[in-house]
Amino acid sequence: MTGQTTGQVAQGPWTTRRATPADAAAVTGLRALMFSAMGVLGVDDPGWREAATTWFERELGGLRACVVLAEDPDGTVVAGAMAGLRFETPSPVNPNGVWGLVSNVATLPEARRQGLARACVVGVLDWLRDETEAMVVELFATGEGSGLYDELGFTPTAWPAMRMRLRP
Repeated sequence: MTGQTTGQVAQGPWTTRRATPADAAAVTGLRALMFSAMGVLGVDDPGWREAATTWFERELGGLRACVVLAEDPDGTVVAGAMAGLRFETPSPVNPNGVWGLVSNVATLPEARRQGLARACVVGVLDWLRDETEAMVVELFATGEGSGLYDELGFTPTAWPAMRMRLRP
């Protein structure tokens, strides 16, 4: 995605654009919304929010992460999606070892069902395709989002994620 993309939806005009470090707080807000929808505990803890905002201030505009935001006509951020790069040892699944990870897909309740999440995901996929060396893209879908990802060409994997926490 280069520059801005403008679209027309049922509720009026909207624009998508890449986030900049100045958008860090808005992106953190969307991330909190996503975690709330997933039932993740600790969403209201200011510690992670401060750390996330600092991370976005540092990483947005860099080469390892891209966030695409959708704005309403007043410039209010109403949706977004993020993609980041992950570097691993080459494998038969991914011969160069560069992976894209789509995450942080969220839309404010009042802006849902207008194609905004789709536009943002397509924007970060364009970034991965056009501006990175990623060969394979992964994501962790909620039930609500899985239909969109199916339509975009994502397929389930045989191995679901497992997790172990090393530190509190």
